[in-house]
Amino acid sequence: MTDLIILDFDGTLFDTREAIQHAAKLTFTTLLPTYEVPLSKARRLMATGAGLTETFRALHPDPSTFDEEKWVNTYRSLYATHEEKFTRSFTGLRELLAGLRSRGIPIAIVSNKAVPAIKAALERTGLLEFVPEMLIIGDGMPGFKKKPDGASFTEVLVPRLKAVYGEGFEVDPGRVLMVGDTIADLAYARNIGARVCWCRFGQGDKEECEAFKADHAVDSLAEVLDIAVKE
Repeated sequence: MTDLIILDFDGTLFDTREAIQHAAKLTFTTLLPTYEVPLSKARRLMATGAGLTETFRALHPDPSTFDEEKWVNTYRSLYATHEEKFTRSFTGLRELLAGLRSRGIPIAIVSNKAVPAIKAALERTGLLEFVPEMLIIGDGMPGFKKKPDGASFTEVLVPRLKAVYGEGFEVDPGRVLMVGDTIADLAYARNIGARVCWCRFGQGDKEECEAFKADHAVDSLAEVLDIAVKE
């Protein structure tokens, strides 16, 4: 049985594609109203799991004038205001989380998204009870580096696991299952020495993720519990 399961958020637990696109479009309308966003480039960036700063800098017509704080704060404010209309959990999420908890498998979420947005979605759908809040790791936290950098595992998640489960809690990366949908998630798993499950139904680039040859690939969250139990 898996010792720890790490779950991505966007495109893995929740379908946030429309919410992200809507908030990003509103951000450009607010800050650069005359600029036409290159949508194909924006979609490619989303498919890689790129963070907000990287995405906006890449899409900005003049990166030398890009104000990271202004753009990120504007986006997050707009996302928080509008996301509920567009965001939904993927089928089987509650059953997966409940099944993991009933089997005593620790659950963590590691995302390139900011933690408040993750908690808000989980709380709104009645799912926050399944994940210790200390084990929701995301952008903006002290010591956090975006996936695929493995620092969030060694420097942030492992100490928090010990805080939740006790100093004696040991994590063998080889007994960890990372579940995600983009190449950033898959590479993150490799960087920390974990097994990896690719969610085909998510936002990742299919050709790129297929070529990565993840340990497992699923078409629904219902399949993930079986993998976690049998690993």
